[in-house]
Amino acid sequence: MYKILVLVILLLLDIVESRHIKTKVVILGAGAAGISAAKTFSELELNDFIILDAQSFIGGRVQHAEFGSSQVELGANWIYGKGQNPIYKLALDHGLKTVPNDKTNLAFFDERGKLSDQNQGTFVYNEFESIKIKLVNYAEQRKSKRQVDLSSRLALNLLGWKPDTPLKAAVEYFNIDWEFSEPAEMCSLEYATGIDDTVTGTYPFGNEFVVDSRGFNHILKEESKTFLNFKDSRLMLNTLVTKVSYNDHNVTVYTSNGDIIEAEYAICTFSLGVLQSDTVEFNPIFPEWKREALLSFHMTTYTKVFLKFESKFWQDWQFALYANNVTQHGSYYTVWQNLNAPGYLFQQQTDNILMVTTTDMESRRIERMTDTQVKQEIMQVIQRMFGVYQEPTDILIPRWHQHPLFRGSYSNWPIGALKKHHLNMRAPLKNTLWFAGEAMSADFYGFLHGAWFEGEYVANIIVRCLSNSSCPRTEMYKYVTGCDERKTPKFLHQQLY
Repeated sequence: MYKILVLVILLLLDIVESRHIKTKVVILGAGAAGISAAKTFSELELNDFIILDAQSFIGGRVQHAEFGSSQVELGANWIYGKGQNPIYKLALDHGLKTVPNDKTNLAFFDERGKLSDQNQGTFVYNEFESIKIKLVNYAEQRKSKRQVDLSSRLALNLLGWKPDTPLKAAVEYFNIDWEFSEPAEMCSLEYATGIDDTVTGTYPFGNEFVVDSRGFNHILKEESKTFLNFKDSRLMLNTLVTKVSYNDHNVTVYTSNGDIIEAEYAICTFSLGVLQSDTVEFNPIFPEWKREALLSFHMTTYTKVFLKFESKFWQDWQFALYANNVTQHGSYYTVWQNLNAPGYLFQQQTDNILMVTTTDMESRRIERMTDTQVKQEIMQVIQRMFGVYQEPTDILIPRWHQHPLFRGSYSNWPIGALKKHHLNMRAPLKNTLWFAGEAMSADFYGFLHGAWFEGEYVANIIVRCLSNSSCPRTEMYKYVTGCDERKTPKFLHQQLY
């Protein structure tokens, strides 16, 4: 009898704790896009909204961890340009500490150690810098003639570049794979490597590397305080979304703790990786044109492996490239960053930290390994590069591909994905379920400021929908064709004799 009574009490408590909440707008995700959308609503005096996030903090993929006496960024780490970049403005407003990031402050290594002739590496690096400019010009020429998109590998070959030495392969990796998190074979020329941003940057005055002990997401947390009160009930953290039902009139969100949130509109800021998976149930399931669009783009994996040592056995360069035969056919711990470079870490006297980056399939490979196995591999590389055998005292490996809330690091535009696919990916469903996030930005996908812009953009549209009782028509295509206003080619049948 006692056990039955306890069970009844627990069931009653569960019923009491579960809530049915009604609001104008529900924002799914408290990353940059979600915070930007909520801030925009607040500025436009729409305060009837709720933000849901499964994590215990604001920031999404902008998150950090303690490593030694320092804080290291597990996800987003750079502010790409200053000027009118909204992320840079937030950094200024909230006093975020950064240091200039200089990719030309670069040392070159191979399997025999540091190259005796560093000018050889600089020559190849500068050669590829000129190739990048040619890629942009070539993409523009092809677009002006309405030619089809190419893979970046094919474009590089046509321009005379071949990564036929380990050094050339390492330099290419630093400029393509390390930036887009996928190899040239996968990257679109027209929408990835051939855009102006790859050589000039949309925003001027260089890139900044975040080294703030409060973490990069400090700016998002502080900005949220400008429109959210302390313990504001509109911010529901530790709230996992399990199901989203939508129709022409509203959106209903179901959470793992039993809460039900009903809203007139929803902004879904889930990562592309989550939208491609079955992590969250959507009812009805996405139409084929939407699923085709989502699956046409790639959710990449970019892994920063942090290594802490007893002593610093490397010089004060910012970056180092390790060129080896494996690099020539993929990647193998190619890009190294010195977190003890002047101005980087706060606790330089106690922390000696190197960061090595892997991407794409190499990242997925090491995610399946134990930390000890990865450390053993890296130790062999360190011995070849630096001629020392000093085992790391600590190692930290974020596993973004395996993370159920993200399923990867950021999006990339691959060969085969068309502009109409991107418009379809971005388009709302039933005009009540809207989408935002870095992947939804055609101009700034993969960037934190892209997520910020998309949250702001969608929030403005929803305010118009609420005020005018009719939403502006968004561009979408039920069928994506390859014609793009070109004449349909005719093929003659060949007869075999």
